[in-house]
Amino acid sequence: MVKFEPIPRPSKVESPTIPADRGLVAVGEPAYYAVTDKVHTLPAGLWDSNVVSTNEFVNLEKGVFVRLYSPLNVVMETVWTLRENEKGGVDLIEDVLIKASRLLVGTVKNMCNTNWKTFHGRIVDVMKESSS
Repeated sequence: MVKFEPIPRPSKVESPTIPADRGLVAVGEPAYYAVTDKVHTLPAGLWDSNVVSTNEFVNLEKGVFVRLYSPLNVVMETVWTLRENEKGGVDLIEDVLIKASRLLVGTVKNMCNTNWKTFHGRIVDVMKESSS
């Protein structure tokens, strides 16, 4: 992620909803952000480009729902929840649904698989800051 900034609800989002079939309950209104990511289109950083996506964040009873709208009709819906584990700690669980053309699904999935550690680390840092 290169940068992010809050934005008003985009016109393409007629009425914000979370998927009913996933058993999610919203506990607040959505917040919207313009997020700029650096996307590597060729190996070794030979041709990188900045891609701006619209992100919709909704607080849930037990986590956060995020819908990402990217260029080329890429839509990702992600649910992050916290779950207690057997060791008395907490696990961060991520459930992702990717909607994209067949040509792009592999690229988007690869980005998710490569960047999750960095992104989850940022989420944990924010959680630690807000709890102190």
